[in-house]
Amino acid sequence: MSFDLVNDETETEDLAYGQTPWGCAQMRHRLDSESMMMLRANLSEPMTKAESWPSLRDMLKGKGFDMHPRAGRLRLVDLQSRVEICTFGLLGHPRVELEKRFGGYPAMH
Repeated sequence: MSFDLVNDETETEDLAYGQTPWGCAQMRHRLDSESMMMLRANLSEPMTKAESWPSLRDMLKGKGFDMHPRAGRLRLVDLQSRVEICTFGLLGHPRVELEKRFGGYPAMH
């Protein structure tokens, strides 16, 4: 399985109609350990190299994801399906840790 979730065709498609391997992953149905490991590996670079909230968000979008704060937690969202996959804490990067690196979480619309 390729770790690159966004290809050239996907970039030109209307994101509302695309599907990704993560579209069926929902927070109430936790990912299995293999899927979580693949997701962590796929997002390792953005999570460790981002220097600000905007740069993290841009890097995540390049991988086909976005982030959304809800109920005091930062959640990873699949860009195409808009499904909340997991919290950033489950990825090994809790919101508190990211706020220490980047400052308070800005309002992102």
